[in-house]
Parts: sequence; C-alpha cells; structure tokens
Amino acid sequence: MKIQVRDVAIHYELDGPDDAQVLMLHHSLATSHQMWENLAIALTQVHRVLRFDARGHGLTDGPDGPYDFELLAGDVTGLMDALGIEKAHHIGISMGGMVSQFLGIHAPDRVHSLTLVSTTSNMPSQAGPIWDERIKDVRANGMAPQVEATIKRWFTKDFRDMDDEVIGQIGDLIRRTPVNGYCGWGAAIRDLALTDQLGKITAPTQVIGGAQDPGTPPANSQVIADGIEGAKLHIFEDASHMLPLQQPDRFIETLIDFLDELDEQEEEDAA
Repeated sequence: MKIQVRDVAIHYELDGPDDAQVLMLHHSLATSHQMWENLAIALTQVHRVLRFDARGHGLTDGPDGPYDFELLAGDVTGLMDALGIEKAHHIGISMGGMVSQFLGIHAPDRVHSLTLVSTTSNMPSQAGPIWDERIKDVRANGMAPQVEATIKRWFTKDFRDMDDEVIGQIGDLIRRTPVNGYCGWGAAIRDLALTDQLGKITAPTQVIGGAQDPGTPPANSQVIADGIEGAKLHIFEDASHMLPLQQPDRFIETLIDFLDELDEQEEEDAA
C-alpha cells in the first residue's frame, strides 16, 4: 500500500492485531521492507508490525538528494501521522538504526523503545572520501557493481557459502535499489554525527551487533550502549552486518524478550 507523506508516496505494509502496540521496522541501505518478511510473519502473531520502504528504496518515491536525517526522520513521523500512530517501538538496522537514534533524540514522544541493530552513531572523517567514492561510482555505473562487495561485508563467508536463497534475495534488493535513493542516503550517512547527543535518549534501548561486522563493528555498538543510560548490549557471535537474517531465531528471541520486559515493567508501574 502507498500513502502520501509530504513530497513522497511511501510504500508500507501494516499487519497484526489492531489493538497491539506498533513495531516499526526500518530496513538497511540498499534493501527494502522485504528484508523483514520472514521475521514479520513471526512477530505479527502478537504485535502490530509496520514495515515500509524508506525514501528512495523499494516502491517509495526517490527524489534526488542529498538527504539528511532531519528529512529522513520526518518521513518516519509523517508516516506515523498519516496512519494515526502516536508512538512505536522502533527497530532499525544500519541506516534504520541511525534514524531511530535521531528519533530518540529529537522526537522522544514518538518512541516506546529503540532496538538499534548493526549501526553506528558517528561516521569518522576518514570515511567521508569512501562514501564520496561510492556515491560517484553508483552515479556513473548503477548499483550492479556494488552487489558483490556489499554481500561480502554483510554476511560471513560460512553463511554466504551455506544459504544461496537469502544471499540471492538480498543481492536482488541491492541491484534494484534506485540510484537516487542510494546516493541520497549515502550523503546522510557520510555526515552522521549523533554520538554527543546520545545522552538525550530516554527511551528503553537495546543495541545489537555482529561480532564479525566490518562496517559497524562491536566497538560502535559499545559506544551507543555507553551513551544511552540503561541501554542493553548484545553481540552475536558468528554474525556480520545482516545478523537478523543470519541468526533470525536468536534475533527474534532477543527482540521479544526485550519487549516482554517492557510490558512487565509497564504493568508493574500501573499497579
């Protein structure tokens, strides 16, 4: 389904019990809401799950960039407004986790909790030229040349050798990502600088990282967890960037345990 949010029509899928709290799933760069498909099937048994295609990805409009996180977080709150959702549990991987942090800092009234997956709060200055080169390459040659290197960063070798189906699906999503979307988001990621503001986040937060993630290594997850009071940190061994797909059962268990603890705490506070 599509709904107009400011200057873009955003594609979304909303499933699960009408009276349940909303889990809002933010996908990574160069994928779409489809990356969450199997996980959403499990989660919608109890929870109301909102998946969507971010600006310039999947079936959502992709105006030319550059983008910034004020704009991108505004897409999220605008979608929530359009669907009549006041607050949500925000689960974001990679760039989705960056947006979730921004929301926790700047729109705390829209956040029940944060689950920040395979992400970072800051992009070091030396990464700027790398992102500039990626953006230049994609503008010149499209997304197809990015597939192989991205897959190698996102999955461990053992998993790449074992699961052709998931690797093929994610490769197709990367290949089909619109150039405007990749480059617009790439500019926002290149300029990310949230570490100094993490202390403003008051929502219950858990941070999940992969021990073998070269792009957002465990040290990045530790920085985020250290910066947010009370944040929980989980590092999955034998997992890289796409850990929800590499270890889906453990990821779902970790997420549901966190949400159940929040429910129990709310019941105790209300008693």
